[in-house]
Amino acid sequence: MKLRVWGRILVGVALLAGVVGILYFTIDAQNLRAWFVQHRLIVLGALLVVASGFFALLQRRKQVRLAMQDESKKQELEPPGLKNDPAKAQKARAERAVVQAKALRFQLKQYRWFRWAYDRPWLLISGDDTSVKRLFPELAQQYWLITDHAVLLWGEAASEGVDQAWLREIYRMRRTRPIDALILAFDGEAALPAQSRGATGWGTTLAHIASMLHWSAPVYLLDLAGEPEARGKPPVIGSEFTHAADQPAIETALLSLRDRLADLGVKRIGDDRRNRFASELSKRLEARASELARWVAELSMWQRRPFPVMGAFFAPWPDGEAQRSKHDQSVDSPLGRYLAQATKHTSGRRTGFHPVTVFSTIALCVIAVWGAGMTVSGVDNAHQILLTNQALGSLDHAPNAAARLRALSALQQRIGFYEYRTQHHAPLYSRFGLNHDREVLNALWTPYAKASRALLSAPVQQEIEARLVDLGQMPTTELDQQATQIAQNGQSALKTYLMMTEPPHADAAFMAPQMAQYWNTPANLTAGEKIDLSQHLLGFWADHLQAHPDWRIQPREELIATARSTLLAVIGVKNSEDTLYQNVLASVGHKYPDQTLATLTAGTDTRGLFRTTASVPGVYTRQAWEGSIETAIDEAAKHNGVAGDWVLGNVNNNAQPGAGTSAQTPEGLRASLRARYFAGYAEHWQSFMNSMRCDGAPTLPAAISQLKLIADARQSPLIALMKSLEYQGGAGAQHDSLSDTLVGKAQSVFGKKDDTPQAAKPDPAGPLGASFGPVLRLVSQSGANVSAAVAAATRSDLSLERFTERITTLRLKLQHISDSPDSDEQARQIAQSLFLGKGSELADTLSYAQLIAASLGEQWAGMGTELFVRPVSQATQTVLQPAQASLNEAWQASIVANWNRSFAGRYPFADTSNDASLPELARFLRPQGGLIDSFLATQLAGVLQLQGDQWVPVAGGTGSGSVSQAVDPAFLKAINTLQRIAAHLFVQGEPLYRFELKPVPQPGITDTLLTIDAQKLHYFNQIETWSGMAWPTNDPQSAGTRLEWQTETAGTNKRFEFPGRWALVRMLERAHVEPIDTATYQLTWQAKAQFEDTRAAAQKGTDADQDALTAHGPSAAASADITHPLSYMMRTDVGRGPLELLDLKGFTMPSRIFMKRDPAPGAKAARVDGPPPLPKAAIEAAKRAETPLPNTRGAL
Repeated sequence: MKLRVWGRILVGVALLAGVVGILYFTIDAQNLRAWFVQHRLIVLGALLVVASGFFALLQRRKQVRLAMQDESKKQELEPPGLKNDPAKAQKARAERAVVQAKALRFQLKQYRWFRWAYDRPWLLISGDDTSVKRLFPELAQQYWLITDHAVLLWGEAASEGVDQAWLREIYRMRRTRPIDALILAFDGEAALPAQSRGATGWGTTLAHIASMLHWSAPVYLLDLAGEPEARGKPPVIGSEFTHAADQPAIETALLSLRDRLADLGVKRIGDDRRNRFASELSKRLEARASELARWVAELSMWQRRPFPVMGAFFAPWPDGEAQRSKHDQSVDSPLGRYLAQATKHTSGRRTGFHPVTVFSTIALCVIAVWGAGMTVSGVDNAHQILLTNQALGSLDHAPNAAARLRALSALQQRIGFYEYRTQHHAPLYSRFGLNHDREVLNALWTPYAKASRALLSAPVQQEIEARLVDLGQMPTTELDQQATQIAQNGQSALKTYLMMTEPPHADAAFMAPQMAQYWNTPANLTAGEKIDLSQHLLGFWADHLQAHPDWRIQPREELIATARSTLLAVIGVKNSEDTLYQNVLASVGHKYPDQTLATLTAGTDTRGLFRTTASVPGVYTRQAWEGSIETAIDEAAKHNGVAGDWVLGNVNNNAQPGAGTSAQTPEGLRASLRARYFAGYAEHWQSFMNSMRCDGAPTLPAAISQLKLIADARQSPLIALMKSLEYQGGAGAQHDSLSDTLVGKAQSVFGKKDDTPQAAKPDPAGPLGASFGPVLRLVSQSGANVSAAVAAATRSDLSLERFTERITTLRLKLQHISDSPDSDEQARQIAQSLFLGKGSELADTLSYAQLIAASLGEQWAGMGTELFVRPVSQATQTVLQPAQASLNEAWQASIVANWNRSFAGRYPFADTSNDASLPELARFLRPQGGLIDSFLATQLAGVLQLQGDQWVPVAGGTGSGSVSQAVDPAFLKAINTLQRIAAHLFVQGEPLYRFELKPVPQPGITDTLLTIDAQKLHYFNQIETWSGMAWPTNDPQSAGTRLEWQTETAGTNKRFEFPGRWALVRMLERAHVEPIDTATYQLTWQAKAQFEDTRAAAQKGTDADQDALTAHGPSAAASADITHPLSYMMRTDVGRGPLELLDLKGFTMPSRIFMKRDPAPGAKAARVDGPPPLPKAAIEAAKRAETPLPNTRGAL
């Protein structure tokens, strides 16, 4: 059947699809769309009608199918396999129940559309199935039967129990009162069914019916027996029960019915002998009353509540012929009408979890709880409002100021009470619709604001304004500690005043103690009570000021402006920043220990290697930064970053030009404090590391011991110190997580190359990257704490690991020298190679150490020298000492001794009349081939190098470092003096100076004649011209100088007449020399000396004075009787010309090349063990303050 239905459906769908397809392909789409738009309502209505008809057809076909199945069952045409299948049978019953319910619903709607289920009573007929089928044949066929007075429903009680599907459908159709009565029909001539507690008893069946329907309806027993009476319809015969569980009462009622039926039966038989139903029923009750009473009582035997058995009725069987002709005569019988009418006076009850019962119970409980809650809530809220009214009354009727303050405190407590309840919800018992906490709270703010204005804010305002007046009158020209404290207190007062005038800026934590400090009251209170009330009342007022802008006070603008001007003059933004910074440092206290050399090199022994008495304050350590300083700076910036902007007004307009405008924002203040901290951080660590001093190693074994300790991988103090410094230098650095590193590498490997500029990333080395960068590059090998560029530099040749490797190599070389039997000879050979500029392990290691020191930069110069260069230099010096002594002896033998033999006691090296030989001087000084130049070029090639006219120590290469530093400065000064003279005097191989002279007119002088080695310059006041001169000349016989002059009042005079080759030098020695420019000098001699004194004066100037472009007096005293100055202008070709020879005056050849490297132990110890050097900031401050500082290394 189902396949046939689906087949027809598919055929219909196919036909519909075919029609749609034909229309779609044969009609233009636009026309079809236009037709549909025009007639869309008609088309949609037709489709809706067709769909509804199709749906109704399907439902009708389902009913027809179920009816056909029932008919097949009645005609026993159902296949045998289906009869004994419980699952299919149950499914069939469920489907039949649905169909019958829909048919019943449809039929009842024909009588009444609205509340069709309650149009007439519903009676459920159950009991003996045979009796029910005999009584109502049509009811047994369709499960329901509609009469004029009731709706009869069949409650079939099969062997497997009641029909749950049919009962479920009944409940769905009529949920409020599923049935009005339950009629149990039994054969009166058969024995009553046995009652038991099991599932087969009628008590259990009734319980199942009540459970399925959630309704316990009145129960009526219908006893069917006997023939109907001959005339008319049988009367209603029965007995109603008041207590269904009372067996004696039921039996009494039945026996009473028996007696009445006996009388009635006699009368009816008398009328018609065929009317014997009453008499027979009376006879049957005689024997059946007791059994029937017991059976009715036993129905409720096992139930918590007895079934409402309302009565027992007796009726004859309907006449078969009449039944077939009148279609169920029993339907319209008087008994049926009576039962239908009786249901209107009796009602059942709900059972189990009936929705109405559940909802009613819940509703009643809610009503009860809500009623109780409203009662409790009303009482509680009334009590609280009463207390609030009492507090308001106390405030209004307070007799004095003290009472008003106490009343205000009580009112504040009430406000706090309501405020807490509105914020955190009132207790449950005080709600229930009668809670008015929010309304009461809003009403209380008005009297509180009025009272607090007079008692709290007004006295504070008056006191603060008085303080601000005093602050505005404070002089700011001279400030001491007391004035500074007054200014700081005035700033706090101004801030409090501005907060009271501008509630959006209010800070309760700051305002409360300030207002308590400035609050005065005339109330007679004890000191303790006053303090308690001030904290309690003013703290509450300050907490709520921001939420109530109407509490603000009226400010006095002129007072604020005056106070701001005073504070800006006293404090200033910079001082505020200084104060914040000092407070941040002070907040740490001594929480973190100072870092010393011992703590930084824990586990190693620094004795004999390096030492220092300095230390780094604990506040400038990484532990302090990560533990306290960083958080303290953030808090200080957050709480004080905006203070300068609104308390002191527009600070940036009063700031100096170029000052950062963002310094007063929280971000700017935070950056400024961090920068200042890390600047101090780096300065303290640099000062500490630069104060390191390397212990001396005067002998080769001591140097070897130092190098061994440095290169020890496990016990090296240097490695431990540098690792500690690396850790401390990582303060504030940003460390990428492993996931970020992996993602970055993946992006660099798989990412596409594009020209999009990448966003700037902060340096991972942190804020100390610029200061500690050289140290981190030197120590770090993996680059974990530095940026990519730093990591690349770390992989260069300069590293701590390479340094220790070179130190190890040098130590092994020195150890080999020390252990050899001819150690002095090997050391001398190595030193000689250094002097000659040849490479060696000493030179290479020293150069590497100097490169490391140079890579550390100027900030770490002291550390680089003492920790890296000094140990290698000392080791080198122990090797070079024998060779240096030998070279000093060679210098004395080959140069100094010959020099002294040639020039001792001769002018200009001595103040005598004996002149030095110029050829002999040329033998020593000639630039190429001279004795001095040859010695320096052959013996000191690796130590000194000629740069222009100066011999300088070699700055790099194999001969640099300790060897160059050992050169005596006096030796360098002497050979550079000689080198400068030789470069100008022997420029053509032979000694010769060329220069020009021009006389300068002088008042009173009419004629002058200057003679230099037979070269004459005659001047008699004509136009001045330059005259060329040369010294020395080729004619030794004419060597000498003379100066002749003639005045207006006297004849010819002559002075400065000197014989010999050095006569010009003797004459220049007595002249006053005034530089005009770098090539022109004015020479002045004094004339008319009373006595002639040709002795040279002691030389007072220095060599630097001779080269400087400043005037200097004569090198020798002139005659006292000379009164007229005679001046000439000298213009030289190179350098200072003959004036350079004045540097030879008193010149002595130094006796050594290398100086001894052993300073006085006491002096060195005093220098090293003295106080550490002052920081740069302190030195700069001292310069500005012009205050002398204690003895420090480093001039101010």
